[in-house]
Amino acid sequence: MPESTPMDNRTLLRKTLVTVGAMVSGCILVVGVLTLVASAIVGHAVGPKEESDAGGGTSAAGTPQHPPSAGPKPTAGTAPTNGR
Repeated sequence: MPESTPMDNRTLLRKTLVTVGAMVSGCILVVGVLTLVASAIVGHAVGPKEESDAGGGTSAAGTPQHPPSAGPKPTAGTAPTNGR
């Protein structure tokens, strides 16, 4: 429905800026909420696992006290061949 009174340029500019501000604010709000939800989901999915057994002690930071070994240890009496 057209307005009965003509609109001056300042009123039109003011209404345009208010509309743009509302749309940008709404987009920022939606993207922020989606980012928080996504980071919470990813953080939960890749977070450290907590072991419930009594033998696997963890430090105050939640990391194992005994880090895993770098690989299988050579058995006694065998020497490395160095690829020869």
